[in-house]
Amino acid sequence: MFNFNYSTAVVSWGNISLRVYSSDGQNVTEKCWDSGSWYVGAFKAEGQTVSAASWVDASGQIHIRAYVSDQGKIVEHCWDKDKWYIGALSTDGTHSSATAWYANNAVHLRVYVTKVSGEVQEQCWDGSGPWYVGVYEGS
Repeated sequence: MFNFNYSTAVVSWGNISLRVYSSDGQNVTEKCWDSGSWYVGAFKAEGQTVSAASWVDASGQIHIRAYVSDQGKIVEHCWDKDKWYIGALSTDGTHSSATAWYANNAVHLRVYVTKVSGEVQEQCWDGSGPWYVGVYEGS
């Protein structure tokens, strides 16, 4: 049985911008597509796996969240205008999957975290926070 800790996540918006986040098992990096060409993005973090979500707010501003697992801990990385920073979510886990939507002038984030036990835990953010554990149950 193989146990690879590599992953890829992608977000997109508009007509068309892409951000691809890939792990080589040690580091997560970003490649970007805008206006017909690929280039290396600014994001880089130590980590084995990654998931990502994005949304565009009412003013047209793009927001990106990357959830990076490093040594059994998942940390949120945020892009809100012009730089990356560490966000509010930090939880134990080995893998995650993320989605976001913008409604009623608020962002809603759901991150589904695989714990070491195999349990999947839903982490939720609605508007101004804080993060809370959702009602989803699964494995």
